[in-house]
Amino acid sequence: MIGRNLLLQSRANTVAGRIVMFLLVVFGPLLRLVGFVLKILYKLFFSWWLNPWLDRWARESFANEIRQAFPFLFAQYEGKVVPSPRPEMQSPAVAHVCIAAMNLVFEFSRWHSENYEVRVSPTFAPRDSYDLIDALRVVEPAGQTVLPPSLDSWRFFAKLLEPRLPALETAFNPENFADTKQKLAQLRLGKVPVHIAS
Repeated sequence: MIGRNLLLQSRANTVAGRIVMFLLVVFGPLLRLVGFVLKILYKLFFSWWLNPWLDRWARESFANEIRQAFPFLFAQYEGKVVPSPRPEMQSPAVAHVCIAAMNLVFEFSRWHSENYEVRVSPTFAPRDSYDLIDALRVVEPAGQTVLPPSLDSWRFFAKLLEPRLPALETAFNPENFADTKQKLAQLRLGKVPVHIAS
């Protein structure tokens, strides 16, 4: 009995599969033509205004998220959203916004709500940016930068940045930046000790 049911099901699947294949062969060219026409209509009537509007909405939404997570950048340090110093590095799949506060430019980026990154650069050399965590490790005396086990929200970055922002500003000012840059290079070579929380 079970074998007979399987035989009937396989015949039905085969018949159904043949019907689907027949329909795809018959209507496939028509569906491709309709898709092509819809694509052309979208490009002619919608993409020129809809895509920029959606991009602007996404940037403003991300900028508001950063304003909420880092209110001190805007209230105390008069931070402003600025154009990216490296627009060629931006990807459409990555949320990205730049904030200028004091003599610093912060580049906030997030990929698919998973990878959070903050880069920092001086305003006089905005394309010369460094990972915020590395910059904080260099700014503080050895062993004082305690990192959480994972940096998976803006809240962690805000907690790290707020008390250390004046020191970061001093390290990235024109008089001290050459020394800071040298220390960052040493950090990349593994010569600066860092304490990581467990």
